[in-house]
This record gives sequence, structure tokens and C-alpha cells, in this order.
Amino acid sequence: MSEPVPEKLYDDIRGPKWDLAKIPDQSGKVVLVTGANAPGSIGWNVAHELAKKGAKVFIHARSTEKAQGAIDAILKDSPSVPKTQLGTFVAEFTDLKAVKAAAEKFVSTESRLDTLYNVAGLLARPLDKDANGISISILVNHLAPFVLTTTLLPLLKKTAATGADVRVVTVSSTTHSILPRPVRFRSLEDFNTDFDGDDSLQYNLQRYGLSKLLNLLMTKELQKKFDAENVPIISISLHPGGVNTPGAAGFVNGYLGGNQAILDNALTALEGSQTPLFAGTAPEVKAEKDKYAGAYLMPFGVPSPADEADDAKNSELAAEAWASSEKIVADVLAK
Repeated sequence: MSEPVPEKLYDDIRGPKWDLAKIPDQSGKVVLVTGANAPGSIGWNVAHELAKKGAKVFIHARSTEKAQGAIDAILKDSPSVPKTQLGTFVAEFTDLKAVKAAAEKFVSTESRLDTLYNVAGLLARPLDKDANGISISILVNHLAPFVLTTTLLPLLKKTAATGADVRVVTVSSTTHSILPRPVRFRSLEDFNTDFDGDDSLQYNLQRYGLSKLLNLLMTKELQKKFDAENVPIISISLHPGGVNTPGAAGFVNGYLGGNQAILDNALTALEGSQTPLFAGTAPEVKAEKDKYAGAYLMPFGVPSPADEADDAKNSELAAEAWASSEKIVADVLAK
């Protein structure tokens, strides 16, 4: 659930549902979907729909067992999907070295990558840090996808050079716009900001929103780099809507008194997969590249600059966030 504010879950819908039957044939395409191990998740549903359309799908999870469990669930639901179309991508997102190594192995063993879906993420949580002093929220929600994406760039560019329709799809959230003040990303301290607050729901949501802002800024800076190099890859971010997922249920238990009825009107995980699948497969995204490249989509596939915070539109902040992310990652990988 990328927008964990329960009162008005459907206020984030900007257009009609996108018919999943419109997903073009994906035969011959290779895709990687992060956060795809749980059948009740957005990522799993993205992977499942793409596999049904013929793509070779690599399912990311933190362990081989979890990834295989996701594959088994797809095969159970869709027996017609060949086992050879489903592969595993194992990396613990709290370990940047593991993410780097897994991505490098993928580049060395796979001949192409048509679409990367950055779906994995953690919901609001206290400002806990890893052994390197990095906020776990920032680590999992931004730095791990940053390392994954940048390490896979040579393979993505190689695939695009063949004339293929290559895309990088990153799940953000409307919470990127709830920050109490403009932010900077000059250093690790900026990434770890606590907004002068405590571990209450309000401040945990703001820290979550900070990580989602970084997702959006990464998307825009990546598109800027593609355009500067004349690389025909589309980088696109989105908010999937308020979705009832296992993570959302855990959030309700942890912060909202366990009242699961709060989620009664939320989107299903399959409905939550519609905007990512639109971003990754809809023909109009390529046909109208100027409209979609670097865009932020609201459900179900509507570019919505009006829903972007001022910080999200700040190209200097995007460049700053990218440069600082590179430095933080380099420092961690050098240890």
C-alpha cells in the first residue's frame, strides 16, 4: 500500500481502470520485478500478468525459497505458463553489496533486459539505521533500487540498441508530497533527516514520503541522462493507489489499531498492479514518449504533474540526490 492514509483511499484515482487485456504480447521480452514474492502483493501480480503474456520474468525476493514460492504460486494459478519463463533474482535489499553482486551476475548471464520494475519497498517505520548509519527506509526504498538500476544500465542500454522498447518503472507514492518543508540531499545526514520529530505515525509517514520523493527524483534524473545520451529508454514513476497488500495489513496492525476494516475499500493487489503494468507495457507510452518519459502517473496510468510536489519538479534537487546517492553507495561498497 503506497498511500497509507486510510480515510479517503479512492481520492488518488485520476482515470478509469486500465484493462489488463490490453497488455501486448510479451513474448521474447525479459523483465525483472522486485518485491514480487508475495501473491498478495503488487509486484507478484505484475510478474504474474507479464508471465501470462509470454514474458520471461525474473522474480526478486530476499531468499531463493521465497522467490521459488512466488513461482510456484504463479504456476498453480496459471498452469499454462512454462516453467522456463520464470526465474529467480535473489538479493537482500538491506545489503547494498548483495544487490550489486546480484545485478552484476544478471548482467553477465542474461542477454537482454526489456523492463525493470522497481516495486519493492517498506512502508512507514521508525528512523532505524543499518550498520553503516543509513536509514532502513532510505536503504530499502531508494538506495537498493538505485544500485540495482544503475548496475543494470549496461544491459538495458544493450537491449535498447536492438530497437526494443525498454523501460524502467519505479513505484513512488503520493506521500512524497506530505513533507513539512523543502528538503536537500547534500549528504547522508540529509537522507536520514527526522524532520525534528519522534517515532509517531506523522513523522514515520514523512520519512516514508522522503524515500518516495527520492524514487521520483531518481526517475526524472535517469530520464534526463537517457535523453542526454540519446538512449531511447523510458524512465517512469507512479503511484499505484491505496492498495490492500500484506504490507498494508501490517501497517494497520502496527499503527492504526488493527482495524482491518479500514482497508475494505482499498484497491486489490491486482488493481494496484494496473498502473505499473500500464507504465511498463502500454503502447501509448512509447508512441507518446514526450508525454510519458520521466512522468509521474496516478491510477490508472494518468500523467499528473499537478500531483507532484515542488521538490519533485526540482531538477537541481534531482541531480543533487543522484550525486549524493552515488557517493553514499560508493562509500558502502568500498568497505
